[in-house]
Amino acid sequence: MERRIPKAGEIYRHFKGKRYKILHIATCTETGEDMVIFETAEGERKVYASEMEAFLSPLDSGKYPGAEQKYRFELCRDRKEEGGIRLKRHGNTTELILEFLELEDNGERVTFLQRHRSEIDARFLTAASESLEFAENGESVEERYAALLRFLKTKQRYESRRLR
Repeated sequence: MERRIPKAGEIYRHFKGKRYKILHIATCTETGEDMVIFETAEGERKVYASEMEAFLSPLDSGKYPGAEQKYRFELCRDRKEEGGIRLKRHGNTTELILEFLELEDNGERVTFLQRHRSEIDARFLTAASESLEFAENGESVEERYAALLRFLKTKQRYESRRLR
C-alpha cells in the first residue's frame, strides 16, 4: 500500500463529504488485519471501524463518476496542499488548525499560539488540545488558551531537559 498510514488526531474526509477523526489504529483479533478506528468529526459522535485496506482504497470512479476525491477517505490537509477545495469555516479557523497540526515541536506551537492569539477561538482550542491529547479544563476561551499555552511550555521545558 503506497498511501501513508493514518495517525490518531488526523481528520479525514469521506468522498461523500463527512469528516472523521482518527482515534486509533487497531488489530482485528479474528484476522490480524490492521483496522482504523474513527469517529464523526461533526454532529452526533459515532465511532466506526474499517479495515485499513478498505479505508485507504481508491474510489470506484465507475460507481461514483461525480466524486471529487480519488480515494474513499482523504486527509483533509492533503486537499488544501493540492490546491483543491479550501476548507473554510468560521473565518480562517480551519486554516489555523491545519497550520498548527503541521508544526514539528512544542516551541513552534507556543510561538504560533502567541502570534495568532487574536484569531484563536473555541473551535481551534478544541482541535489543538485533542491533537496533543491535552485534557482541557477551562471554561472560557481565555482560560482554555492559557491552559494550553502552559501545557506546551511545560512540555517544551521537559523535552529540553531530557535532551541534555
